[in-house]
Amino acid sequence: MKIIAVDDNKANCKLLELYINRWGYESEIYSESHEAYKAISNINEPVLVLMDWMLPKMSGVEIVRKIREERPEFPIYFIMLTARSSKEDLVEGLDSGANDYVTKPFDSQELKSRVKSGIRILRLEKKLIDRESELKNINEELKRSLQIIEDDVEAGKKIQFKLLPENDISFAHYEFNHYLQPSLFLSGDFLNYFQIDNDNVGFYFIDVAGHGASSSFVTVLVNSFITNYLDKYRLENLRTILSPPDMFKKLNKMLLDEKLEKHLTIFYGVINLTQNLLSYSNAGQVPYPILTDNNKTKFLETKDLPLGLIAETSHKEERVKLAEDMCLYLFSDGVLEIIREDSLKEKNKKLLKLIEHQITLEEFREKINLPKDENPPDDVTLMRIRRKNR
Repeated sequence: MKIIAVDDNKANCKLLELYINRWGYESEIYSESHEAYKAISNINEPVLVLMDWMLPKMSGVEIVRKIREERPEFPIYFIMLTARSSKEDLVEGLDSGANDYVTKPFDSQELKSRVKSGIRILRLEKKLIDRESELKNINEELKRSLQIIEDDVEAGKKIQFKLLPENDISFAHYEFNHYLQPSLFLSGDFLNYFQIDNDNVGFYFIDVAGHGASSSFVTVLVNSFITNYLDKYRLENLRTILSPPDMFKKLNKMLLDEKLEKHLTIFYGVINLTQNLLSYSNAGQVPYPILTDNNKTKFLETKDLPLGLIAETSHKEERVKLAEDMCLYLFSDGVLEIIREDSLKEKNKKLLKLIEHQITLEEFREKINLPKDENPPDDVTLMRIRRKNR
């Protein structure tokens, strides 16, 4: 490490240079105050300065004070060298920004000890500065990486939302609409509804375990998988798309074969438009869908397991006749976290009460106090199917 010595007495300069070199440090000696000030002002590495108090033109105290004002954060350790020894002089020197004070004539061993102490402090300061610089670089790199991730996630969100079906769409006399609000940029929830043929409409509502990017990728995969079976029905007359249990069997195998380490709940239904008959299976989707008409409001309760957990699983197909004034509501379990009742039983009672008047999804969102401009604790997804009067 470099030590700068400043003294207008050339004999003292030679002596200081001798000591500094003998102690194993690099020396830089100045006898003129302005040259010393300029050199210290421009130095770009930690430095210890042995500064004589009494200098012509600009005193050592003035140099120290000016340097401290101009470079308050830069690691410079000043040791004042002076014949002054009063308490007032000591206070003035330290107040100017000096770190230490040695009186003349100085003892070489004392000065060496003070220098070694100063060097230790400078090295610690340099470590702190280097660490701060390293953390700053790491932070900048993290910011860049985070921005890349956010850009990727935003692109993923756009892709995922483009895969959603058109909202407020009708197939014959059945109207479908939905609402999806992810807890993060991407959602582990997904839904779709589609025309299978002239007589049938299919729809599904899925919730992949967890939320965020990894879960959203699974929703894209499932959507592609089911769309593939829709194409196989149209091109090859493979009727899996019309059978909820068969679709679950194929989907469960795919999830296990791909080793995604993700399971999902799904409600899959097929509405026969001519018979007004709903055929459906439910693989662990909760809350249960709610079917309501002028006569009653009820959960479509089933007890079957989610998909992607075990290979040997079976799912029942249920059927229900759809009245002219019916509405079918489907919810992701994120809704249960929004509803403030204490128990699951009370939350389900609240859902039934909210739905019995066949409210719109917008009205439902307002009634459970779900703000659009905030991220909910879990993905919140809603679907409503309404049979319109002919």
